[in-house]
Amino acid sequence: MDEDDSCEQLGWIKVSYLKLEFEKGGVFYARLIEEEAPKTCIIIKERLPFEYRFHQSIVSGQALVTLPPDLTVERENQRVAGILPGAVCFLVRDDPVHVPDEIYIAYGLFISRGLTVDMKQPVNVFAKIEDNLEELMKVGKRVLMEGAEVVRFSLALAG
Repeated sequence: MDEDDSCEQLGWIKVSYLKLEFEKGGVFYARLIEEEAPKTCIIIKERLPFEYRFHQSIVSGQALVTLPPDLTVERENQRVAGILPGAVCFLVRDDPVHVPDEIYIAYGLFISRGLTVDMKQPVNVFAKIEDNLEELMKVGKRVLMEGAEVVRFSLALAG
C-alpha cells in the first residue's frame, strides 16, 4: 500500500505544496488548490522544477508577474477580484486580445485586470501562500523598488 492509498483509506486528503525561492532571499510554501484547479495543478506539478524572472505587475496591483514562454494551462477556477495576498495565479493566454500566458504571485491587493476593453482578465487561482505574508509583502516591495528577481518553483518535500 502506497501513501496515496493509505491516505484515501483513512479519509485524509493528500496535500501538495510548492516551494517558491526568490534569488535575493525569501522562501515561501504555497498549498496547491488541487480540488479547485486540478488541471492547472497537474500541469504545474509535471513541469517542476522551473524558474522564471518575476517583476512588478503594471496594471493589477500588488503582484509579481512573469510571462512563461513554455508553459500554458486551460481556464479553470477563474477570478478577477477577491484574490487574497499569497495567491498564486495563472492568466491563460487569450490571442484575440493579445494577452500572453502569465503567472502572478499576489503579495497584497490584487485585482486581475488588463489592457482590454472591459479591463478584466480572469486568472486561475491554483495555489495559496498561507504563512509569512508579512515577509511576502517585504519581498514584493523589494522587487518593486529594486527590480526583477528569479523565482524557483519546486515541489516541497514532506517531513
